Amino acid sequence: MIKTPNRLLMSIAIFCSAFTLQTVHAEQASVSLIAENQFIIQLPDVDREELVDQVMTLRSELIQRKQVLLKIVADKKLDGADALVTIIMPGGLLYAGYKKVRYEQAKNELDRVSDDIEEFSSDLLAVQSMAVPVVVALQP
Repeated sequence: MIKTPNRLLMSIAIFCSAFTLQTVHAEQASVSLIAENQFIIQLPDVDREELVDQVMTLRSELIQRKQVLLKIVADKKLDGADALVTIIMPGGLLYAGYKKVRYEQAKNELDRVSDDIEEFSSDLLAVQSMAVPVVVALQP
């Protein structure tokens, strides 16, 4: 008998929180544009300084990750000692193959991180070069 009022209160609390969350997100300022076919597009207002700070933070984290990956790639590269182990030890070819795969994985991740850093750098330049907010629309 006690479970029924608890379920009722829980369902009311869930519905109230759902409606509250929608109203919080609905108050975000937006820019309205009317396209050629009379569609209304609402774009959220973006704080450029905050966006630049977030991109710079992500870029600096990627640069730190790149430094770690450079050390990992240098450590995993096959050298003379690995060649000696490959020749002498039974199962040395398995060892060399495993080391080669790990080296290639680290090298591929390093390439992806480097590409991401370049992309973030170009994005930063694009966002910082824009001094005033710009709204682009087609003329009818």
